[in-house]
Amino acid sequence: KRRLGRFIKPIRVRSGRKPEEIATLAVCSKQTVYRLESGDALPSLHRFTTVLGLIGATEDERRRALHLWEIADGDTAVIVHAGDLPANYRRFRMDEGEAVRERTLDTVIVPGMLQTADYAAAIHAAARSRTPRQVSATWAADERRDRQSLLFRPNRRLALHSLIDEGALRRLVGGPSVMAAQLDHLLTMGREPHITIQVVPFSYGAYGAMSGPVTIFTFPEDGEPDSAYLEYVAGGESLEDEDDVAGLSAVWQEIAAAAPSQDESADIIRAARDALGTHV
Repeated sequence: KRRLGRFIKPIRVRSGRKPEEIATLAVCSKQTVYRLESGDALPSLHRFTTVLGLIGATEDERRRALHLWEIADGDTAVIVHAGDLPANYRRFRMDEGEAVRERTLDTVIVPGMLQTADYAAAIHAAARSRTPRQVSATWAADERRDRQSLLFRPNRRLALHSLIDEGALRRLVGGPSVMAAQLDHLLTMGREPHITIQVVPFSYGAYGAMSGPVTIFTFPEDGEPDSAYLEYVAGGESLEDEDDVAGLSAVWQEIAAAAPSQDESADIIRAARDALGTHV
């Protein structure tokens, strides 16, 4: 729905018609048009084709829009606790479910897609005292497991390429035993053919996008722009501007190109694991 709305809005703007005018001519409420463009709701096919005619969509645009409408209408993905998720994060989860590739950059902790249950529980326990929104440990575990299942879904595994700052490997989360198991898990997951893990070492120095976790999604349709999600203490937000997303993607690519290889990164992870020594 969100990608459909993002596709439709510039066509409507190009037409010069306001949402109120479209609503009057299509015999629907202006909220229907607004919700279509924001990705919050999907109109009926009959009304949608009427809107396409009113905004002067070309034949190619019409075919593309109808294809996106069919995807949105036929979406059977189930997101656990979807009704309890903040709107921005729910959009992030919807994008993640539709993506074929996910690129991440994490500077403080191991990315959620690669966290063990105990590591995630320790993160959740620490976050509860810092955020106004309270969720149960069971809720958090369900949500994390639901996300990670995308990595091994039948017929369409999500390809993951994670850049992890060395500081995240050295940060003792949940105690030595929990951290050792987490590092072992990274080594195991890094052997999967569709998962790439690179460590950004301390020696790399300062780099762009150090302010917080970054996630970039690539979608299956040709020509569909990537989307990006920025996370911070109070929540997170999706970037809407294609130029902003492209710029962020370029920064990510620059870091990935300069970071140690997958094998070299595995050695850094092993070193962090070995440093725990007999404390495990």
